Amino acid sequence: MNILGAIILVALFLLGVFTLVNWPVLIAPTTLSFVAFDIEGPLGVILLGVTLVLVALFVLYALALRTNMLMESRRHNQELEAQRKLAESAETSRIHELRTQIEQEFAQLRGVILAVDTRMDTVTQSTKQSIDEATNSLAALVGEMDDKIDRALAR
Repeated sequence: MNILGAIILVALFLLGVFTLVNWPVLIAPTTLSFVAFDIEGPLGVILLGVTLVLVALFVLYALALRTNMLMESRRHNQELEAQRKLAESAETSRIHELRTQIEQEFAQLRGVILAVDTRMDTVTQSTKQSIDEATNSLAALVGEMDDKIDRALAR
């Protein structure tokens, strides 16, 4: 309970004590003037009744304000929850798009790597073939030179 509520309760308690202590004076009949007519009645009880009606009206007003505040707070919470869900779904969508794009990039890289690997195999095979041909040519030339040297020596 806040301080204002405690002050109001103390004030109502003091009003009740004042009413009990002065009850005989409050119920004493008096002539009351209502501008157009006069009436005989207890002024204290009438003023006490008006005070209690005003207190009841203020309590109802405070309850209405509190109810409005709670309803507004609930509406704001619902809107915030809807916005949070929307943001989460947008984030999930962005993550999904990013994952798709990364998978496409990796697929392209795999294709490029496969093409490079295939080309490297082709280049390796052609290099091996060229080396084998060069080795065979060199071996043939060495063989020819060996034959020529053998013939020259044989003469």
